[in-house]
Amino acid sequence: MKILAFDTSNQPLTVSLAEDNNVLRVFSTNEARNHSIQLLPAIQATIAAQNWTLADIDRIIVAQGPGSFTGLRIGATVAKVLADTLKVDLVGVSSLAVLAQQVTAKGLIVPLFNARNDNVFAGVYHNGKNVLADAHQPIAHLFNWLQTYDEPIIFLGDTDVFATHMTETFGERAHILTPSESLPDGQGIVSLGMQATPVSSIDDFNPQYLRKTQAELNWLAAHPGEDNPENYVFEV
Repeated sequence: MKILAFDTSNQPLTVSLAEDNNVLRVFSTNEARNHSIQLLPAIQATIAAQNWTLADIDRIIVAQGPGSFTGLRIGATVAKVLADTLKVDLVGVSSLAVLAQQVTAKGLIVPLFNARNDNVFAGVYHNGKNVLADAHQPIAHLFNWLQTYDEPIIFLGDTDVFATHMTETFGERAHILTPSESLPDGQGIVSLGMQATPVSSIDDFNPQYLRKTQAELNWLAAHPGEDNPENYVFEV
């Protein structure tokens, strides 16, 4: 099975090509650019460098969220268009699980993204399992949960903002990977996507934001008691 996988969920952009679980080629950049401009050329260049064509692809894997709202929309849209046009499998995987998949050290693995105002998108993984579901939550809530365990904790992702707090709270238990050490390696998304079941309906595939967008919050404020995504999409 020939795989095209990409992650636009945050500032880094990663495109991977794999045959089954064997990653053959990875394009990665951490430059702060517009993924809407970068993604398609990166896919085209990576496929050409492997001497493949889009027609060779059997499965599309995309990081489904959480992360940047704009980045997730770009990734999901491109994945849906390609999967529908090529008539191939579409698989979405957790952006946090992609990072956790890269860590081989023993302990609790905590990938997190800064959601501002002392909030994070985070989950906790242990021995390949998601033991605390990915969520948008206060960093204090995450730390309180982690304090109920006595294992080493490996933090990765947007750790620079919270590194001092992590060290003060967990001391030697905290093993903190820097953002540059946490960049997606192209393998994690492929491994997860090979294990996952393709979506049954490409049309119904959407990013997993894990919280409402500001536009949704504004709409709900103007329509009290109408928490209906279909109404929001129709009126916006």
